[in-house]
Amino acid sequence: MSDLTADQSAISAFGATHQSIGTEIAGAADMDTATHIAAMTPVFGLIGADYLAMFAAAQVLHCSDVNDLSAKCNHLGQSAFGTVAILGDNDAAAAGALGAIGNAIGG
Repeated sequence: MSDLTADQSAISAFGATHQSIGTEIAGAADMDTATHIAAMTPVFGLIGADYLAMFAAAQVLHCSDVNDLSAKCNHLGQSAFGTVAILGDNDAAAAGALGAIGNAIGG
């Protein structure tokens, strides 16, 4: 690879954005499924009990999937911050090595 540039502030902004998105998604998954089912029970009555049971299972699965998506967004943000830390360390080490070489040759 040649001519590769990594803007650490842009990568940090990317990480912060994805962690924020993850938090918002987690908020969307935070629903009280039991209360929703209890509110619908009088509407569907005994005849709709099978439907409500399947609906409740689908809601629980949906919340689980949304929480999983939230965790993935948070992990992406954390990985971006980790990348910035590694880039910063590598840049500092390379600058130190080049400075030492420059000093050794009288620069």
